[in-house]
Amino acid sequence: MKNYAVILAAGKGTRMKSLNQNKSKVSYEILHKPLVRYVLDALKPLDFEEIITVVGFGGEVTKSLVEDSSKVVWQHEQKGTGHAVMQAAPILEDKEGYTVVCCGDTPVVTTETFKNLLEQHIKDKNALTLLTAIVENPKGYGRIKRNNTAKDQVEAIVEQADCDAEMDKINEVNAGMYVFNNKELFSHLKKLKPNNAQGELYLTDLLAMFKQEGLNIGASIMSNPVEMMGVNNRWQLYEAGEAIKLRTNKQLMLEGVTIIDPQNTYIGVDVKIGPDTIIYPNTHIYGKTTIGNSTTIGPDAFIVNCEVEDRATITKSVVKNVKVKREQEIGPFQNLEK
Repeated sequence: MKNYAVILAAGKGTRMKSLNQNKSKVSYEILHKPLVRYVLDALKPLDFEEIITVVGFGGEVTKSLVEDSSKVVWQHEQKGTGHAVMQAAPILEDKEGYTVVCCGDTPVVTTETFKNLLEQHIKDKNALTLLTAIVENPKGYGRIKRNNTAKDQVEAIVEQADCDAEMDKINEVNAGMYVFNNKELFSHLKKLKPNNAQGELYLTDLLAMFKQEGLNIGASIMSNPVEMMGVNNRWQLYEAGEAIKLRTNKQLMLEGVTIIDPQNTYIGVDVKIGPDTIIYPNTHIYGKTTIGNSTTIGPDAFIVNCEVEDRATITKSVVKNVKVKREQEIGPFQNLEK
């Protein structure tokens, strides 16, 4: 069976409060990388047969960010998540396999989490598997109601407004990412009705349909709830950025890089740095930069898309799109750019 993925990236992002009417929410950047690229790059290692990104508001911008690795379909009217997935029907509806549906504004999610979600879906022979998280404070999230049988299937997602005292205690919540048996997904999308005040088609309404037909519905609990973090405003953009920054810096330090002040060092997720390199505070390193062994970077260095060879030194300088040779010293206060 083949795997497919649909990334929902058509939203307007009103809460970002931007004056730029052509800027899509998923084009906002963390560490010089757009939100939607984090999601796309988390999916890519799993060898999906097709990855499809649904674009809408600011769609030309979003399209330019993903079209090297994803097909693009348009949602010209904002009619809900179910309607958004429907736009992928011309490409996917007749395919055999499994389809992951996720959002383009969840940049913290990892390849490992998507892998676990798919594997559990296949192992449990589900028609639908939800990605869920266990959180200390579930207020505001949709709670996961299970049937408490041996199979422990999911019965419903109960939204906060509908929680009684017992449901309010449940701390397993919906993370907003799913995997479906592909044909079941698209055959049931055709049956969705806009049974809400907004007149929209909600993807989560499929759960009740599947349950009514006796189809298996399961859940995969993510190991780190931080990964479900969505970005809807500038504060959440910062929070997601902090999570990614510290995760990236920690991994580099475990690989032998010395980062003097991880809180005040900003390194993009695609940057490669060799062991015994020392990174001083207030340093920014972005893009497809590679830094060799035993180099000294910073303080106050800004480096983008560079190749830096072993034992080089860059201090208090801006360096973009250049090659820094072995043992070369740059700075302070130099500006090198191609």
